[in-house]
Amino acid sequence: MANQVCGPRMLLDCTLRDGGYVNNWEFEEDTVRKVVRALYEAGVRYIELGILGQGGKPGRSTKFSDFVQIEPYLEARHPDCRYAVMLNQAEAERYKIPVRSEKTPDLIRIAFFKPEYAAAMRKAEELKEKGYLVWLQAMATFLYSREEMERLLDAVNRVRPDGFYMVDSFSTMYGEDVRQMADQILARLSPDIQFGFHAHNNIQLAYANVIEFFSVPTDRALIADGSIYGMGRGAGNVPTELMMEYLNKFAGGKYDIMKVLRVFQQEIRPIFRQYYWGYSPEYYLTASKGTNSAYSWYLGNREIRDLTDLDEILDRIPPEVRYTLSREAADEAVRSYCEEKRL
Repeated sequence: MANQVCGPRMLLDCTLRDGGYVNNWEFEEDTVRKVVRALYEAGVRYIELGILGQGGKPGRSTKFSDFVQIEPYLEARHPDCRYAVMLNQAEAERYKIPVRSEKTPDLIRIAFFKPEYAAAMRKAEELKEKGYLVWLQAMATFLYSREEMERLLDAVNRVRPDGFYMVDSFSTMYGEDVRQMADQILARLSPDIQFGFHAHNNIQLAYANVIEFFSVPTDRALIADGSIYGMGRGAGNVPTELMMEYLNKFAGGKYDIMKVLRVFQQEIRPIFRQYYWGYSPEYYLTASKGTNSAYSWYLGNREIRDLTDLDEILDRIPPEVRYTLSREAADEAVRSYCEEKRL
């Protein structure tokens, strides 16, 4: 990396959002404040506070049903830090989003799947008009053909968001895949748009893939997501502390890693002891089939424990619904498999 022409390499911490898939976003207010403070003091300047969603308990959750619930976590905001929240395009019209102010996040990340991309562009334009920085997160980016990706990027260039992300939603990418996709996107993405990457760890390659991403020779700012101790659904994400170590050694970073390790010890390790996340054969199987890891989670809750059974059931999930959990499709796959076994 040192021998290449490279622009800034940065990280966004998504512990309080992606980590919420582990504990149903049940973070106590004091924990949220400590995590945000530790990340800022460690040198992180993009911090995701949570996700817009229904069912969270105000003051005890980072799933926010309105922007008023976010306000307490912005009381000690720093002007050089960008505070983010994620919005799933599938639920975007549920929420009334105010004009950006000191009481709101700075940045809204819109997560969308391929069938939703036109609606996501419209939502991005609406949020830009309200003053927000907007990042567009193309979930399961590998599902786009080359031609579809070109059309998507043309649409992104017309909207001019602050950032665009490729997302390894199902953990199917290897280093060569990361490099090829990054090269394709960088060749077409407008140079004033930041480029980001979100990796998952189902096949234990998230950290290696982020290093590959950061090694792409470009003077454009690149940013990747991490979470403390890799906290996230399934096998989790790239550990923020490992990304800091890499950036300190190879990209001029000045992160104070012990700030993160201390808040892990105090606030995140107790959650890990209660809710496990990390590599498992179940999540490997979903990745190997290009299927959303939520299926392994859902089928596990249905007491599908045998790996052979899981493998057979996953094969019965129709291709058109593999990108996002369909409980009906999963239930039908279980029913048909069990019926066939009885014959």
